[in-house]
Amino acid sequence: MPERRGVEPDYLLEVRGLRTHFFTDEGVVRAVDGVSFGIEAGKTLCVVGESGCGKSVMARSVLNVIEPPGRVVAGRVLLRAEPGQEVDLAALPPNGKRMRSIRGRLATMIFQEPMTALSPLYTIGNQIIEGIRLHQRVSAREAREIAIRALANVGVPGPERRIDSYSFELSGGMRQRAMIAMALVCGPRLLIADEPTTAVDVTTQANLLDLLKELQRESGMAMLFITHDLGVVAEIADDVAVMYLGTIVERGTAQEVFADAKHPYTRALLRSMPDLRARRRARLATIRGTVPHPLRRPPGCPFHDRCDLAMPGVCDAEEPPTVDMGGGHEVACHLYAEGASPDWQVLEAGSPAGDPRDVAGPPTRPAAPAGPAGAGEPLLEVIDLKTHFPITKGFFNRVVGRVKAVDGVTLTVYKGETLAVVGESGSGKTTLAHSIMRLHDPTSGTVAFHTRSGEVVELSGLPRDRLAPYYKEIRMVFQDPNSSLDPRMPVIDIVGECLVINRLAKGPELEARVRSLLEQVGLDPEFVRRYPHAFSGGQRQRIGIARALAPNPTLIVADEAVSALDVSVQAQILNLLSDLQEELGLTYVFISHDLGVVAHVSDRVAVMYAGRVVELAGTAALFDSPRHPYTEALLSAVLRPDPSARGDASRIRLTGEVADPADPPPGCPFHPRCRYSRPDCATRVPELREVAPGRQVACHYAEELELTGMQIGDSGPAAASPQTSPTAAEA
Repeated sequence: MPERRGVEPDYLLEVRGLRTHFFTDEGVVRAVDGVSFGIEAGKTLCVVGESGCGKSVMARSVLNVIEPPGRVVAGRVLLRAEPGQEVDLAALPPNGKRMRSIRGRLATMIFQEPMTALSPLYTIGNQIIEGIRLHQRVSAREAREIAIRALANVGVPGPERRIDSYSFELSGGMRQRAMIAMALVCGPRLLIADEPTTAVDVTTQANLLDLLKELQRESGMAMLFITHDLGVVAEIADDVAVMYLGTIVERGTAQEVFADAKHPYTRALLRSMPDLRARRRARLATIRGTVPHPLRRPPGCPFHDRCDLAMPGVCDAEEPPTVDMGGGHEVACHLYAEGASPDWQVLEAGSPAGDPRDVAGPPTRPAAPAGPAGAGEPLLEVIDLKTHFPITKGFFNRVVGRVKAVDGVTLTVYKGETLAVVGESGSGKTTLAHSIMRLHDPTSGTVAFHTRSGEVVELSGLPRDRLAPYYKEIRMVFQDPNSSLDPRMPVIDIVGECLVINRLAKGPELEARVRSLLEQVGLDPEFVRRYPHAFSGGQRQRIGIARALAPNPTLIVADEAVSALDVSVQAQILNLLSDLQEELGLTYVFISHDLGVVAHVSDRVAVMYAGRVVELAGTAALFDSPRHPYTEALLSAVLRPDPSARGDASRIRLTGEVADPADPPPGCPFHPRCRYSRPDCATRVPELREVAPGRQVACHYAEELELTGMQIGDSGPAAASPQTSPTAAEA
């Protein structure tokens, strides 16, 4: 362990030489291979790295919740959560009484996928109350009150009602909030958070991070925080550990790692992030290849086969030593073993992806996207679309109310453009996408699609048995490739199913077409007989894209297509989507809560709140000068990959609850949370109106308010981008 300030820190959690192996029929998988670190009380260690690097297994190993055939085979996990006591968690029986008393009370974990971590058989309240009564001596009524407060603290709207909901009745963001409430309800000393903000929007993310930091200040709680969002790392981390293939390759303070990253892998991760100053659709820098399977671990440095600075005969033959760079900053790299000075110009100027197009363009102010008049012909017209869901009660399922998930949306998508749809969880983005695709039947309104033949078809009014021909031209890429790909079907059936149903190909012609599609999305055509479990998350998302491309569509609806991917794979997928749009003339409806990604890929942005569009404008115009207070708050919540911007006093924190679509407030739905609200905002519903050419806003006072944007350009937040950091520029 490194020394700091001349003394050994008093760690609340100290991990020494942790090794977790999985004993499979194919061999021993060294998922965690000699990891050491420490976390002080009140401090946060963020662990970053690509999928497959062992981050989640390492986190689970701390609490010894490893599924067979895995187990902790070596190392110590020392927890000092109570005065004068030190417990080696690795030495305790995983299911013993002592370990169970520690989990949930002294140390707890937020799991990455709440849908699988929460039981579908019990309500959210049942599961939270179970933990409360296990560790606290309270009555059932007191436990319920504590659970309601816990849900309210993490921003769950209507907690008195939501506590009796089942996990499948909540959105992905709501499930994640419920999981966080369950983890924090007993006030643990150590919180292990595995991607806790992946499924939540920027405002909820900001509020959750504020909540976690406040709990740290009050209780001295230590956090082991796993994330692929480097903006979150910059905002919350005291220390950063970068993992690759089961080992820590770099560790240091957040300021050191962001300002002066030493390992080629760390620098490549930082460069993969979308740069808000780069021109729109400029190619993102990527890392060539993928993380190898631990059974096929390369000899020597595990990163050498993806590193442009690898030294033949050294990096491919010997494991790198860990070099102390001073001040607790450590790096495992041969480049520093003999005091060498790496030539970073090779890494910064070249393309790690092995494709000359995969070099990010020079940071320039993005050209203003074409307005509607110059965007081409309409492809999809949505007019006053409403999708309401009945709320039933009692034995006879009497309708007692309606959830107005989409409540009067009007917008036009033009040929060849990318229209992004943004907003908080529960704003109606996914329901809008599903209504366009007729996965949900709209309650009223029109969805008119302009087919390739020139026919205008009203999809919203067609019987379901007549929709099939149009599903060849409108396709969807789903958020979660794990659940949207049938695990029992090989790739050839998954991708080719649409071709078979529509009689577009069969037999040898089908296989040839599927192979061509796999090659088009950057996958080996020889993978046609493999099943989804054999692929990484990024590869599964590429399969989903290939499936969407199969019938040669004109419009693709992408619902959070990159939200669950790490930054390097995200860059690859965004480059791929941009290439396909250019080559095939595709049009995208791109749903995302990541505004950095939206700024990079979109021509126009529609902002949704409580089932309605509250602002619609060109991307640069909207980011530079928002006209709706809600848009301003969303932009303010975007986290920069710059630790020096932490705790920005100008950042807007939305108070109150997200508007409940089952019981929206009167007047403007946003007025209870709006800092510019005036008395008539509570009585008059604002209509979406044009306030400038190509710009629509639903706010009574849009022309009067002076709102702050992100100023996408040289003076904006991207000035701190890792791609143009002082260190990189001076190298």
